[in-house]
Amino acid sequence: MSAWVRDEWQATAGLLHARPMPRDGRRRISRLRPTAPAVVLGSASPDPYGGMRDDLVRRRSGGGLVWLDPAAIVWVDVFVPAGDPLWRSDVSQAFHWLGRRLAMAFSHVGVPASTHRGPYEAGPSQGLVCFASLGPGEVTAGGRKLVGVSQRRTREGSRFQCVAYERFELGPLASAVDSGTSDLIRDRAAGWADFGVSNSPSEIARLLMGFITEHDA
Repeated sequence: MSAWVRDEWQATAGLLHARPMPRDGRRRISRLRPTAPAVVLGSASPDPYGGMRDDLVRRRSGGGLVWLDPAAIVWVDVFVPAGDPLWRSDVSQAFHWLGRRLAMAFSHVGVPASTHRGPYEAGPSQGLVCFASLGPGEVTAGGRKLVGVSQRRTREGSRFQCVAYERFELGPLASAVDSGTSDLIRDRAAGWADFGVSNSPSEIARLLMGFITEHDA
């Protein structure tokens, strides 16, 4: 089994998203802790706020809008170098090993988690909001999205960005869609506390990182 580099970063969401891709050819797992709330756009997401938000950040991976509240989320990045046994040339298939391990971790504490094995589903916001959509390998529980995972690929490898909520909140994303769509999104997303799990974000981060690095799935 290949060794993992583990680290932790604390900075603004903009700086965390701007981190360079590793070049040492090693697997890496990072807990990222934003110092302030932020609205994050995917690499190709339209800006529904017209540039009028000071807390707006654009990431280099795909997917929709994500609301980052440092007090209520777990954010873990996983890097797999090109050519590694976990690396896959197929972009969709590349998510599945990670989704299985994330689901195993949440199942370990009593969340009925599983991975999405079907194609991408844009959901009620037509892909605008991350947790309204569902992509290959992402994690669901009780039919609701539990972990959002995006991917950035370069010649060095693949970086997966994973976010889970203690309790899902739309926050300022609610103003990017109409009220009916907001209600539909809330019905499609969940946090681990919705399933009676009282673990703190730090405990969940350790759990996820352990299952990602130490379990085969």
